[in-house]
Amino acid sequence: MTATVDRADAPPAPRRFRPAWRTPDPRRLRGVDVARGLAVLGMFGAHLLTTDELVWTDPSTWSGLVDGRSSILFATLAGVSVGLLTGRTTPPEGEALVRARLVLLTRAALLLALGGLVQLLVVPVAVILEFYAVLVVLCIPLLRWRVRSLLALAAGLVLVVNPLYHQVLLPWVYADTGGGGVLGQLGFTGVYPVATWAAFVVTGLAVGRSDLTAVRVRATLVLVGSALAVLGYGAAGVAQVTPGDADEQAAFAEDPSWRDLVPPADQLLLALPHSNTPAETIGSGGFALLVLGVCLLVADRLRWVLLPLACVGSMPLSAYCAHLVGIAWLGETLFDSTDDGVGLWLRFVVTTLVVCTLWALVLGRGPLERLVAAVTRRAVRA
Repeated sequence: MTATVDRADAPPAPRRFRPAWRTPDPRRLRGVDVARGLAVLGMFGAHLLTTDELVWTDPSTWSGLVDGRSSILFATLAGVSVGLLTGRTTPPEGEALVRARLVLLTRAALLLALGGLVQLLVVPVAVILEFYAVLVVLCIPLLRWRVRSLLALAAGLVLVVNPLYHQVLLPWVYADTGGGGVLGQLGFTGVYPVATWAAFVVTGLAVGRSDLTAVRVRATLVLVGSALAVLGYGAAGVAQVTPGDADEQAAFAEDPSWRDLVPPADQLLLALPHSNTPAETIGSGGFALLVLGVCLLVADRLRWVLLPLACVGSMPLSAYCAHLVGIAWLGETLFDSTDDGVGLWLRFVVTTLVVCTLWALVLGRGPLERLVAAVTRRAVRA
């Protein structure tokens, strides 16, 4: 007589060692990881490099690409990630919708907490995590929206809300509160004000709801992104708006007095990093779509060449926080050097590429990503 064993009583099968990159999730898009890796390393550059104002016709200024555009790419990819996480081309309904909302709320809470902890390091960096968390929460009411509706909302945020922000909301916030307070900084006066940056995450959510496995969609991202970049930066270039000398340009985003240097009608045509105007939003948002489209087109063919970048992009939270710890550890020595910071940036980049690649191949998911996933699973099950 042959004995039978109930599966529930059988001992669990040993888990096989499955490195993340050698046996990747077939649903994972390498191009998105590569683009995210570029965004993370670009933010390293924004924090460590001394750059001149970007002049597209002058290659010696191209290091200025990292300023503003890296964080905008990161925010756009936040929306893409939300779309991929919550059904891709099929918006969630019913129980799946409830679960998706709980997942996003949990992740946002963890990002807020982590951002607060990072702030304790007192690094000379505008930490994006708290703003990122708020942007993720803003996606929750939009999870059932279709691509066209999301794109229409993004256009409205750029063409209607953004001008109102500059001409009405921002002056009112400064007059009423001096721009202070946590909510004021998150919504209006911070480096990444939600009032204007919501357009990036909404656009990213629309992209995440598209079929990113289709070559046609990837090519469309390149073409549309290029057109928007030309439109936004071109408008600023034609207007030739400058808010003052180089020192004022570097400080104007954090000081409301910059408004006295630019006629009101011309404010909206600024395209300097973190000016948060329609021109910068359109130009840099288009640049983000262009970068994402190119990464999606080439990532599969250049899989092994782009492996280190993709590994960084698979654990962006860990890489980003680790570089802030590194900056805090270096302290004042960051400013002791008289060079442009290229050597320091390269050391950060090479170290991050090597460590993230080894970690991904051996252990898979990044340490902070593991933590977020574990807490989220517990929250959803509760």
